[in-house]
Amino acid sequence: MTGRHYDPPTALGFSAAVVLLWRPLYLCDGGFWLSFGAVLAMILFLPEFRGLPFQGFLASLSVNLMLFPIILYYFYEFPIYSTILNLWVVPLSSALLALGMAGSLTCFLFPWAGEGILKICAWILTLFERSCLFMLELPGSRWVAGRPGGVRIGLYFGILLLIYVLWKRWKKVWPLCLYGIGICLLVYRPFDTGTLSAVVLDVGQGDCIFIRGPEGGAYLVDAGSSDVGNVGQYRIEPFLKSEGVGKLDYVWVTHGDEDHIGGILELLERQNIGVKIGALVLPPREVWDEKLENLGRTARSFGTDVLVMGEGEKIREGELILTCLGPGERERISPGNEASLVLAVQYGAFDMLLTGDVEGKGETLLTRKLLEAYPDTEWEVLKVAHHGSKTSTGEAFLQAVRPGYACISAGRGNRYGHPHEETLERLGAYGATVLSTQNLGAVMIQVVEFEMKIQYTMKEAGAYL
Repeated sequence: MTGRHYDPPTALGFSAAVVLLWRPLYLCDGGFWLSFGAVLAMILFLPEFRGLPFQGFLASLSVNLMLFPIILYYFYEFPIYSTILNLWVVPLSSALLALGMAGSLTCFLFPWAGEGILKICAWILTLFERSCLFMLELPGSRWVAGRPGGVRIGLYFGILLLIYVLWKRWKKVWPLCLYGIGICLLVYRPFDTGTLSAVVLDVGQGDCIFIRGPEGGAYLVDAGSSDVGNVGQYRIEPFLKSEGVGKLDYVWVTHGDEDHIGGILELLERQNIGVKIGALVLPPREVWDEKLENLGRTARSFGTDVLVMGEGEKIREGELILTCLGPGERERISPGNEASLVLAVQYGAFDMLLTGDVEGKGETLLTRKLLEAYPDTEWEVLKVAHHGSKTSTGEAFLQAVRPGYACISAGRGNRYGHPHEETLERLGAYGATVLSTQNLGAVMIQVVEFEMKIQYTMKEAGAYL
């Protein structure tokens, strides 16, 4: 139209500008970067493969090289066999588009013919689905690497650009050796040995605490919500993958309420495409209800070990000790909130108490144990029981714990009125600083040597901080 010679880079840039003028927030959308990144890769790299064998494989490989950091940024993992899969998915996608348009138009004039064409589309889609499922069953089909930061992505693309320039200049294979450096810069996550981190996730009206041990162990305590749909798939699993967690070593279940186990059921069912669970840890069998029975049965059906942890039993990782404080096997407690499994997380001088929904007789017994076994312990952090309800965290319990910080996991505007005003007043009277997910989002606690740092995901502090 302008009388100028068409060139792909200009066309690509013009297309991107038009899309962003129409929808500026597409700049934050993964689909935008994947689409334009794939086309850019073909524009830059395909001409370099002319005359070489296996051009289809090389084209697929070049696209993956360009999209690698984008995929990790938005999805936190990379499908290892995608280069092979694209050998037939990409060509058939063009055929699928053409057949879909032709079948839809033909249906208006000759319905029987249009349906026949669309059946071919259905066969192609079925091939795609079965191919992906087959690839997932292969060993090492997914690499959960976590979300890279902007600096790492910039360094990766800088090295990719350097390789491209050196290849254009000398047409030698040796610049490709630099790509290994780019991969390391992008995915290498130096783990701080001697660091403990605990995150109280914002799962609405529910509980979920993630713990990363000083030697890299990954643990989860509860995972569920009563007001966030599919919390395991859409909130907990993405968080874990963004942290580079492809497998949880242990998952504790304090009791069988839906707002504590619903997400765990999702994680168990999605292990082939999500996060694997090494072992599920339940309270003593004497306090199991029907929901815990079903959860244990489900875990075993998916090949996950089911363990029972009783009072006094411990799991160690270096200096990190996770101790079960109850319930005891011989304590006559009814299944439910009172029989919640309680964990003491201790790392050096740092102490954190995870209480599930313990209340009533269970809280009374826990208070007695704390006074007997931990009379001089200063609990830096308390995960407040039962989302800050009025019926838990009583005076006697707080006198035994005297927490520095009190984390409350509760949904915004929940129908239970959690956390209750009386509970907040009691916590304040004992000098605890309240950190509520209602106001702060996820609360992140990091312990490095003798220093504790607390961060949260929402910028504005809430009324309770």
